[in-house]
Amino acid sequence: MTVRPSVDFLLYAMHVAYWSTFGVTLMFQRSRPDAADPAPAAPAAQEAKTAPYSRAVLAVHMVAFGVMYFGIGNAVIPGLVPEWFAGQRIVGAVLIALGAALISWALVWFRSWRFRAKLDQGHQLATGGPFRYLRHPIYKGLNLLALGTAIWAPTPVLWIAFVLMVVGSDLRGRAEEKLLLQAFGQAYADYCKRTRRFVPGIY
Repeated sequence: MTVRPSVDFLLYAMHVAYWSTFGVTLMFQRSRPDAADPAPAAPAAQEAKTAPYSRAVLAVHMVAFGVMYFGIGNAVIPGLVPEWFAGQRIVGAVLIALGAALISWALVWFRSWRFRAKLDQGHQLATGGPFRYLRHPIYKGLNLLALGTAIWAPTPVLWIAFVLMVVGSDLRGRAEEKLLLQAFGQAYADYCKRTRRFVPGIY
């Protein structure tokens, strides 16, 4: 059932690289406040707003992360990664890398990112870059991280973590959409008509 357990410790390296990419991009984005905005004509929020239950929906993602890292430890450390198909580690690594790239791309365009579903005064509506194709590319990047991890180490715990991550992303996305609709009105409604939440042309 277990093959080359030492290779699976590279899954930790992939996660370190993923979060390092996220952190470096975020620091770079915040270090250039005077740089030209990618979308200078974008609508901006007139007042600060926070979505109801924003802490509760964030908690779903936190549980997903807890389950995911518990599952990685239970599979990788004792060398109990199931063999699902040839190349599963490569597929998992590619998905994790795509998630990191998507999040970094989104952060370059989304200068008002917050952990919670919250708008500060002056928050700009992001519609360029990956937001041209998806309403929530950052959450899609998290979903890809969880999916890649579950494919690399396909245990029941890690597939549960993936489901929790998707549910958390969907709940947070819907909460943010209500908030953005209140703040930006018809501009956001029109944006939603031409984009999907997570999968272009599908959902």
